[in-house]
Amino acid sequence: MKILHIIPSISPLRGGPSAAVLAMVTSLRQRGVEAAILTSNDDGPGIDPSMPTGRWFERDGVPVLAFKRWSPPLSPLSEFAICPAMNRWLASHLGNYDLLHIHALFSWPSTTAMAQARRHGKPFVLSTIGQLNHWSLGQSRIRKRLFWKLIEQRNLAAAAALHFTTDEERDQAAVLNLPTPTWVVPLGVELPPTATAPIDVAPAATVPTFLFLSRLHPKKQLEHLLEALALLQEQQPERSWQLQIAGDGDPSYVAGLRRQALELGLAHRCQWLGFLEGEAKWQALQGADWFVLPSASENFGIAVIEALAAGTPAILSPEVAVASAIARAGAGLVCSSEPRTLAATLADALAGPSVSMCQAAVELAASDYSWPVIAAQLENAYSTLSR
Repeated sequence: MKILHIIPSISPLRGGPSAAVLAMVTSLRQRGVEAAILTSNDDGPGIDPSMPTGRWFERDGVPVLAFKRWSPPLSPLSEFAICPAMNRWLASHLGNYDLLHIHALFSWPSTTAMAQARRHGKPFVLSTIGQLNHWSLGQSRIRKRLFWKLIEQRNLAAAAALHFTTDEERDQAAVLNLPTPTWVVPLGVELPPTATAPIDVAPAATVPTFLFLSRLHPKKQLEHLLEALALLQEQQPERSWQLQIAGDGDPSYVAGLRRQALELGLAHRCQWLGFLEGEAKWQALQGADWFVLPSASENFGIAVIEALAAGTPAILSPEVAVASAIARAGAGLVCSSEPRTLAATLADALAGPSVSMCQAAVELAASDYSWPVIAAQLENAYSTLSR
């Protein structure tokens, strides 16, 4: 079975879906599925000049073909990741594949791939990556409504299946009344290296550590976490704790967050780690007492599951789609992102998670969210389209 995965970007700066597609294709290839990735040379706000374009290369052992992203001065057009050469390549090579698996919508690579597949009668699956959630559809509303009416509604209606990572994500998209069949298959995570040591900070036993590890974006609501911690500090000034912030984002937005931390009197308790990957990321996850994500909307939450795999329970807002599964497993806590409510939960969490909660976190990640398990589910789902 030959599967071509298409995604606007594989830059780690674009967050979880870009990282997940590489791991997904790796796991599928380990099962004998002939899978590859088509993408652009996008690298967050800019392009990756070191990425080969117009020819196949390997990234983490995965075959990748990238095309140059056109970078006009208008931000909305740049974010659309226009790649004219990709469109021409697809028209000539679609026949070489049994199925397209497209990740994201409202972007040139995914939108044009769906349109090409429709035109040539090639089956395709779309991973919506949360872009049909209420919060996401509310952002850039006019532009998205225009694209929806012009092409995306027809694209999605013609898909062989829509791939959602949680029941919650599927339920939010249900209001669109699309006739397309749906799959619910989670994303996976890789287990942390066993030799990884805790990050070089004060011991968790004496200084409780909250870790926020995510793309720094308004959707993640780090502002709410800072406000909640300021309330905690006001209510219990004698208690010791620290907040580690791992991630990067728009420089002006990050500067605003740092300013907020300073104005709230939290600067001495905040450790800004920047963007982490590889061993450094696992060190941060394993070294924290709690992973905290008070996001306004998450269709899945890869970093959350990575924290569980590292044995670190999570404190999540209900809008993080995996929150309900984590609560049922006893692998974390769920509370509103409203600062006063969050502050109360954080105050209780200063005692640290129980051993049983840490164990439940590891077991949930291994049993439900490991890549071998997920790849088997995907391969089975693909096979239903070729029967």
